[in-house]
Amino acid sequence: MSTHESNAPSLWQPLLPKPDASSHKYSRGYVLIYGGYPTTGAARLAAFAAARTGAGITAIAVPEIALTIYASQLLSIMAKPYSTATQLEELITDKRVGAFLIGPGAGVTEETRHNTLAMLRTGKPVVMDADALSLFAQQLEALKTSITAPCILTPHDGEFERLFSITPGKELHERIEKTLWAAAQTGAVVLLKGAQTVIAAPDGRVIVNQDAPATLATAGAGDVLAGIITSLLAQGLPALEAAAAGCWIHSQAAKMFGMGLIAEDIPEYIPAVLDQLIA
Repeated sequence: MSTHESNAPSLWQPLLPKPDASSHKYSRGYVLIYGGYPTTGAARLAAFAAARTGAGITAIAVPEIALTIYASQLLSIMAKPYSTATQLEELITDKRVGAFLIGPGAGVTEETRHNTLAMLRTGKPVVMDADALSLFAQQLEALKTSITAPCILTPHDGEFERLFSITPGKELHERIEKTLWAAAQTGAVVLLKGAQTVIAAPDGRVIVNQDAPATLATAGAGDVLAGIITSLLAQGLPALEAAAAGCWIHSQAAKMFGMGLIAEDIPEYIPAVLDQLIA
């Protein structure tokens, strides 16, 4: 049976970035999120979380038809419109981008698949969530050959089963073994969401986040988690540590809020969690 560590700040706290007098917005990390249409809320939730976690710039690449929807709800977060594949490619290949997120509200479409592969080709860290995972159901080999740089996959049980064609199981030991297998198969860090979130790296390391409150079982909470993790990647954390720190911060922010939590509440409590970690 594989051993694992329980998620705790001691595993990643020294790696957390701390702004200083020499910091500027680009040195603090540039997150680019793929914005879907007509489902626009998921990417915006992820973007708010990424910004609150410390990214110096957070931007959403949005189809021009959806620009007014995104722009009306965003201030410090930039909505970057595109109307052609070439314009979107220019946004993706911007050398200033530190990390990408694709999947929340993206749609299970050929366009999402194309853009996922384009992000993976940049060699920058990529978080694949939600629809970006479902697109590769029954196509594990195609995904594996495309992952050549730090990548984090963040499936819930249903997405895990679709992508890997196996059920993750119910018992913790079984979920650990299968998440480890998935990480080895893809070369990515795999974060299997649940009451006990299992985070496995291709090298065999496993961290289990066991401290999440039940209030996180709410629509959009996974989008927020993906945004937190992408922000930490853009700020320079290694993939496994970014995933583990993101889970812990996400859980603690939810605990601070308490009952009645909805996804929009979580980003507002992230700064208080970070203050405790970085003080």
